[in-house]
Amino acid sequence: MEAVAAVGEAFFSEMFEELLSKFNASDLINFARQKKIYAELQKLKNILQNIKAVVADAEEKQVMDRSAKIWLKELQDLAYQVKDILEEFDYEALRRKSTVKHSKVKMHCLRGLKWSGMFNVKMVSKIKGITTRLQQIASEKNSLRLGDNVGGKAHKARDHQRLPTTSVVNEIKVFGRGNEKEAILKSLLVEKTSEDDIHVPVISITGIAGIGKTTLAQLVYNDGKVKYFFDLRAWIHVSEDFGVTEITKAILQAVSPSISCTTDLNLFQLKLKEELSGKKLLLVLDDVRLQNYNQWSLLIRPFEVGNSGCKIIVTTQDQNISQITGPLVHDTPLKELADDDCLSILAWHALKSKNFKRHPHLKEIGQEIVKKCKGLPSAVKELASHLGAKQVYKEWEAVSRSKIWDLLEEKGGTVAALRWSYHHLSSHLKPCFAYCSLIPKGYEFNSDELVLLWIAEDFVQPKGHKQPEDLGHEYFSDLLSRLFFQKSNNNSSLFVMHDLIIDLAQSVAGDSCFNMEHELHIDEMARHVSFIPHRYDVSQRFEIFNERKHVRSFIALPTPCQRGGYCYLSSKVLYKLLPKLKCLRVLSLSGYFIGELSSSIGDLKLLRCLNLSRTAIRLLPRSVGNLHHLQMLILNQCKELTALPVEICGLSKLHHLDIRDTPKLQELPSGLGNLTSLRVLPKFIIGKAGGLALRELKDLSLQGQLSIIGLHNVVDIQDARIANLRQKQGLKKLALEWSNDFKNRDNQMQEQVLASLNPQKDLQWLSISNYGATKFPFWVGNPSFAKIEQLDFFDCINCKSLPSLGRLRSLKSLNIRGMHAMTKLGPEFYGDGFPSLEILRFENMTEWKEWISCVGSVEGFPCLRELILHNCPKLAGTLPRTLSSLVKLEVQNCPQLMNSPLSSTCLRGLTVEDSTNVILRRMVGQNTIIKLKIKGISGLTCITEELSKALMRLEVLEIEGCSALTCLWQNGSELENLPWLNSLVVKNCPELVSLVGEKQGQGLCLLSSLKDLRIESCQKFVSLPATGLPHTLKCLTILDCKALESLPDMNDSNSNCCLLEELKMKSRVPSRWTSAT
Repeated sequence: MEAVAAVGEAFFSEMFEELLSKFNASDLINFARQKKIYAELQKLKNILQNIKAVVADAEEKQVMDRSAKIWLKELQDLAYQVKDILEEFDYEALRRKSTVKHSKVKMHCLRGLKWSGMFNVKMVSKIKGITTRLQQIASEKNSLRLGDNVGGKAHKARDHQRLPTTSVVNEIKVFGRGNEKEAILKSLLVEKTSEDDIHVPVISITGIAGIGKTTLAQLVYNDGKVKYFFDLRAWIHVSEDFGVTEITKAILQAVSPSISCTTDLNLFQLKLKEELSGKKLLLVLDDVRLQNYNQWSLLIRPFEVGNSGCKIIVTTQDQNISQITGPLVHDTPLKELADDDCLSILAWHALKSKNFKRHPHLKEIGQEIVKKCKGLPSAVKELASHLGAKQVYKEWEAVSRSKIWDLLEEKGGTVAALRWSYHHLSSHLKPCFAYCSLIPKGYEFNSDELVLLWIAEDFVQPKGHKQPEDLGHEYFSDLLSRLFFQKSNNNSSLFVMHDLIIDLAQSVAGDSCFNMEHELHIDEMARHVSFIPHRYDVSQRFEIFNERKHVRSFIALPTPCQRGGYCYLSSKVLYKLLPKLKCLRVLSLSGYFIGELSSSIGDLKLLRCLNLSRTAIRLLPRSVGNLHHLQMLILNQCKELTALPVEICGLSKLHHLDIRDTPKLQELPSGLGNLTSLRVLPKFIIGKAGGLALRELKDLSLQGQLSIIGLHNVVDIQDARIANLRQKQGLKKLALEWSNDFKNRDNQMQEQVLASLNPQKDLQWLSISNYGATKFPFWVGNPSFAKIEQLDFFDCINCKSLPSLGRLRSLKSLNIRGMHAMTKLGPEFYGDGFPSLEILRFENMTEWKEWISCVGSVEGFPCLRELILHNCPKLAGTLPRTLSSLVKLEVQNCPQLMNSPLSSTCLRGLTVEDSTNVILRRMVGQNTIIKLKIKGISGLTCITEELSKALMRLEVLEIEGCSALTCLWQNGSELENLPWLNSLVVKNCPELVSLVGEKQGQGLCLLSSLKDLRIESCQKFVSLPATGLPHTLKCLTILDCKALESLPDMNDSNSNCCLLEELKMKSRVPSRWTSAT
């Protein structure tokens, strides 16, 4: 295994640089000079600088020299200890500042002086001890023959250099990727449609190393249709350096073998332009790693001038390649290869056969081997080479039980390609990626949480005016674009890592990181440890940490199935073990049933991130106020949390206080405004007299989302003005909330408070709840809020009208609920006609009577896709008619509404509930509905033939609570109009006797697509049509139908053959039922 696996190069090299920079911190220098230990620190720094010069050489030599490896390990251990000492100094400086600020009596100061002397003695002793050990290490560099290795990086680059690729491919050995190939050919084999288009068409193939990008490009390049379509073809392996001259020369050699020996790019491009004139060229650039737009622009210049037939295929691991190449004609992100195709690859390369017909005893174990490769064809081929021509089951079983990374590393191909990807990362990304070795295979993780861990471990260093969170997300996006991360298929907000990418991370992290799911033994050099909580975690599981007290990360990673309930952790771990881990920077106990913490938590002086999310914590100990290094306190989804200690208001470095979804937390400590480093505070709860005041927001530079709760407690209008929301440029989402108790409110005060809370103009989401004044202030709906996308007005019961919200040109979602004083919605509401609005919802508008449509030349709601009207009992007349983009309409409890916008050619879903059946009659002539739900329509007796004709595209029909409904259709002829209906549900219709009336005709057999039929709580329902059920029916459910007498005889030769897959019944057993067997 390579050097990086031994000492964790990703951490060591970056940490050494960051460690030396800490010596230059002004706070440290001032503090050290005051305590007369500056000289000792300088001596320590000089030794480290001396050693740094030979570290690169030691990293190279440790591959073959065990002594160099041991030397590096000891140096790494000492470097961590030096960092701990520097942070202890920082902690002591912070503690003393806090003590001076809060000291009230002289005796306290005298005790502080005594403590100060003890601290100085202890730290000087530590420094001298480490200095002695470092001097000894420095003296050993000569005996190890370590020098300033100037060529180290070049040597390392040679070790990881990849073999060039060619266009040659043996298609017999290629399995899968047929759909991807055809999609590329479809985009490739078309003539350019516009003579004015000067852009060279580019097609990208993206994916992780070993996924098959080059193979797919080879298949396309050698396709017969491609050879016929293009006059010229050129295949260029770009390799590490994107040299424009070299690539241009290679292209020219491919299209014109006889070229002069020159290195002049100008001559090359002139000649290439001449050769390409009037010809169509396909250029494949394989394995592109391009960061410079100017290089790309220079390269493609000959193809843009005088030639319209050039097309380029680029294979790359960079998903953001279009930022360099410009818009892509077609993008082909390669997913993992299907297991069946991987199995064929295994059979071909291991058995020289396309399948396992001659070796059936090996197929099952072959499937297990393939699953370990996670859809990576190159890995399958290399494992096949391990098997060779072996046909012995035990040999194959041994491979299936082995660690795939170890087997692949022996062969080198896939591992080398993955390492190549890693070594091309910028230095600041390497430790971030290596830290991801803590993530278990298959684990879905949140990017925000990962970024916070990087920050807590000092992997993200602030640059300029950028905040660490913003910089950390840039790091994450960079790694995502290079496919070290992938979006989860189950949840688009979460991410996963390919198994082999995790193996790569473990390799480069070396002994520094351990995931307890991957490894049973935790190395003595381990600094970062993660684990998946068990349902019951006893203390024995963590006994090893009694000997690993230098651990810096202790991270519980609850799985999605565990997030629905608690896991349980031994109290011995909480009260005895964790307080011993004095070096902890990150402590995460997420998901455990923890009601309280020991006060000894305050002894973890270096702690930066404390994650208690999804625990049962009720109160935090006051000793949390001793954690002066704490940057992140994560308490989201702590359902039992009732209060925060006032001592947290002294944590000057705290920048992330996550208290989302804490319903029992009804107040926050006064003095929170002192935390001027806070950037994330999702919830700000204004207290009553003497509590947290709104004005304390003044100096908080908050970002992201902020909910200001308890605005009814504001008694001084100046508080709202001093809060200064206008200057909080990082705020993107803002919720303003008063109490739902409207008694004894000063309406004028409410209006003035809201007027003074005018936020910054880049706001994207605004919610106003329980506002009690009669009108909104000037800024609500002002078009200067050009980026606002969602507006929510909840229970503003006294407001009589809405602002001119149609002027908000980016508004996509508008939700209005509980505006009981509003009776009319007039033209003033429209403004510019809501040019971007997609979702419009009105709910609980008890006095709303009239909706006047937009007048004049402005077309209202051109992009509206969803219109939802719930509980508007007095709304009468008509709704806007020109909703040309409407896809979904819900009308619930609007009995006075006589008309609805059913003229839209896009309408796909309609819900009519507790309203008039006039809306249903309006559907005549409308044939675009796919899903129809009817509930509580008292006048509906059956579905008429006219209505059935309007439902020709219907796929889902749900009818519930229609008291007059006796049958769905009077005779079977109407069913001919429902050829696509695949799901029919009828519930709680007390008068329903049958689905089809007396003239049953062919019964339900005309529903030629019906798969799911469900009838529930229809007390008079007697039977299904005797003529049988559709042959397509798969699932039949009949529940609580007490009058049911019989079911069709499935063996009747006169009935259709219906082969049910699922039958659910909970009614009186019918007198006749014959199983279709």
